[in-house]
Amino acid sequence: MKYNRQKVQECAEWVRDHGLIDYGGATLKDFCAAMAIDNMTYYRWLRIDEFSEAIKKAKDDFRSRLQVRLEKSLARAAEGYEWEQVTTELENDDKGKPRIKRQTRKNIRVEPNVGAAIFLLTNLDPEKWKNRQDKAVKMSGDAVTVVVRSDEEKDRIEKMKELEV
Repeated sequence: MKYNRQKVQECAEWVRDHGLIDYGGATLKDFCAAMAIDNMTYYRWLRIDEFSEAIKKAKDDFRSRLQVRLEKSLARAAEGYEWEQVTTELENDDKGKPRIKRQTRKNIRVEPNVGAAIFLLTNLDPEKWKNRQDKAVKMSGDAVTVVVRSDEEKDRIEKMKELEV
C-alpha cells in the first residue's frame, strides 16, 4: 500500500469511528486489516508527522465522543429510564416466506442507580456533595469547636494551640 493523503484521511476517519487501542477502541490488528496494511507499515507511517498527527487527533476525537456518550449514559443510569421491549415471533407462510405471527410490546422501567447518582453529584458539585467526613476538634480556652476536613488541618490546629500556650 502506498502512502498518500487520501489514505491518511481514510485511516484517521476509521480511528475516529472505531478508536485504536486506547480507551477501549479497536485493536491494531483490526485497524491494519480494515486499512489493508500490515503492522510494520503502520509503525513506519507513524514516523511521518502528517500521519502521526492525524492518528493522534483521531484518537482524541474518539476519546471525546466516548466521554460524551459515557456521561449521557451515566446520567441516564443515575436518573433511571424507560424503554420499550419488542418481541417478534415469526412463522413461515404457505410459500415458506417468514411472516410475523405475533408481536408483543412491553415497557421496561430501569430504576435509578444510586451509586451513579452519588458519583455524578460528588463530581458535579464537590463543595455541596462532599464524599468525606468532617472531623471536629475542641480547643481549650474559650471552648471553640473547629471543624476540619482532614488530618493535616487537624495537625495544623494542634500546632497553633501549642504556640498559644
